[in-house]
Amino acid sequence: MSSHRLTPATLAIIVIALFGGCAQSYWEIDNPYAGVDWKTVKRVKANFHTHTTQSDGRFVPSDAIDWYHAHLYEVLAITDHNRVTYPWTGLTGFEPSERSKQRFEAGDIASDDLTYENRDPKDLGMVAIQGNEMSRHHHMGSFFNDHGGTGDIDSSLTAVGEKGGIAMLFHPRRYKQSLDWYTTLYKTYPHLIGQEVYNQGDRYVDRLGGHRALWDSIMVDLGGDRPVWGFSNDDMHTPGQRGRNWNILLLPEVTPDEVRRGMTDGVVLYVYAPDGHDGVAPPLVESISVDLWAGTITVVAKDYAIIEWISNGKAVAQGESVNLNEIQGVGEYVRAVIRGEGGFPVVGTQPFYVKGPGEGR
Repeated sequence: MSSHRLTPATLAIIVIALFGGCAQSYWEIDNPYAGVDWKTVKRVKANFHTHTTQSDGRFVPSDAIDWYHAHLYEVLAITDHNRVTYPWTGLTGFEPSERSKQRFEAGDIASDDLTYENRDPKDLGMVAIQGNEMSRHHHMGSFFNDHGGTGDIDSSLTAVGEKGGIAMLFHPRRYKQSLDWYTTLYKTYPHLIGQEVYNQGDRYVDRLGGHRALWDSIMVDLGGDRPVWGFSNDDMHTPGQRGRNWNILLLPEVTPDEVRRGMTDGVVLYVYAPDGHDGVAPPLVESISVDLWAGTITVVAKDYAIIEWISNGKAVAQGESVNLNEIQGVGEYVRAVIRGEGGFPVVGTQPFYVKGPGEGR
């Protein structure tokens, strides 16, 4: 008895026959949320940019951790400048920075003292991310490794990669680097996963459109060659800088491996709430789905006023669904921005990279 195997060529013929001779009548849409089970998903609150008295923050590490734990964060990266404040179970072995000691003597630190206490993330039900803010060049978050930073960004990124870590650009509109400088970094270092699109509220928005405008420009310039994920972080130093920016990782379980996967694969929503946790709760994204044949992307949410769709830096549609066939000149990607009443709070999706029928990859 002979067996028959369908070759790729045979499958192509079948597809052409079934769909009227059209070899590709569907859209290619890279959906970072494709693997999310929306019925069982855990929405995990995370901040990836936090300072303590180990560098120029006003809180000892244990106080910073306790505040985020009390406000239901399950993932926290302490990112002191060029200093790895980790593990949390060994905090009593650290010394405050000289700058912190001087601030304490001047009465400029909110903590009663500089006594360090340990914290066990397992007891708190949290994931503690090892990392720091490398700030001897364009500031950058380094995660899941112990590299403290070098004098130039290429050397720092190389070291992070060699140690198996990942990196994120911090507050990029603070600097005056060219667009080509950014795209070259992303092309060179695959473990550079993305950048902040909101930082410490919404800083530097007056600089050429702010962080989101730069993000859009970078994605256009890359032409869909690789994803660049967007994040929203407190960059917390002082009490007033806590809890306005956070990320929601969409995970099956809360483990270090799943957190890293969510960050690396873009399985995350970013949030900006100007009034922090005392204000209105941000819109809740209930599901995200893609229909390749119809060319649609749908975000189902509640407690929102408007959903905007952005492509190549321009608003191209509104509503829960966007039909790519109805957008003239759709670019390399689209992304959704879900807004509350009056425009805030904001919840944003990652980009969906798209190719139209016949374009191919």
